[in-house]
Amino acid sequence: MKENSQINNFNVSVFGEDTIFDTRFYQKHHHEYFEIIWLNNGTGIHKIDMKDHFYNGSVLFFLAPGQVHKIIPHTRTQGYVLKFMPSVFKQERDFIDYIFDTCLLDTDKSCPVISIPPGKNDLIEELFIRLVKEFNQQQTYADIILSSYLKILTTQIRRIKDTYISRQQYIYKPQYDLFREYKIAVERHYKTMHNVKDYAIQLNTQARTLNTLARKYGNKSALEIIQDRIVLEAKRKLYHSSASIKELGYELGFEDPAYFTRFFKKNVGTAPRHFKTNSTEISTPLFA
Repeated sequence: MKENSQINNFNVSVFGEDTIFDTRFYQKHHHEYFEIIWLNNGTGIHKIDMKDHFYNGSVLFFLAPGQVHKIIPHTRTQGYVLKFMPSVFKQERDFIDYIFDTCLLDTDKSCPVISIPPGKNDLIEELFIRLVKEFNQQQTYADIILSSYLKILTTQIRRIKDTYISRQQYIYKPQYDLFREYKIAVERHYKTMHNVKDYAIQLNTQARTLNTLARKYGNKSALEIIQDRIVLEAKRKLYHSSASIKELGYELGFEDPAYFTRFFKKNVGTAPRHFKTNSTEISTPLFA
């Protein structure tokens, strides 16, 4: 297949094909791309960040950047895998609107797996078929067409999601909009900004306001949201990175390795070195 620089930030393939795991794309963008996986039949387990998610029939999975995952089919499984960089959206507002509400960033109201109603299967399949065809042809303006299909797909996913999780309390509320902006800011800056006050300054609000909204919409404090994100990334790195504990601590914004170890132990219950040693998870995403 010929190279097309327009769609280097995008990859879509049929589940189970050799092309499902694009090594070049993975190595270059591992910590940056999002994933939508649709399995339209079969049964099995999808391990995501050390948690087992059982699937049966037509289901959608959503993965944020860097998540460790492995699909273990129990019966024959078919479907599609879509990977994309945030840059596939030309406007930042589009990225926020089309991705945040499809469970890819909203981890506190997350739904890593959604069962697809029978009446929606044909529509989802048609969209994936069009995505695969456009991606494989790699013609002029493919990036525009692919991003358009992605917007349609994520909008349909939002409709399906709404049948599982009521969003009425969130729609058109300035308070929830601020909470969303806080979550997005944490996703972007958790490695360098560990204090709620810093985020409050960036968002032109008060730390107590962010804490109130975090309690209301996330069932935890604003500081816990930051700490949970740091811990999640630390766990991922300990599972699939060869970096030392000291290097990992620096990467996550801890200048003192001992402080990072204390932080991790306080939040996880064990020291990072022990966590890494006792880990038996496979270190990179695998697809059977």
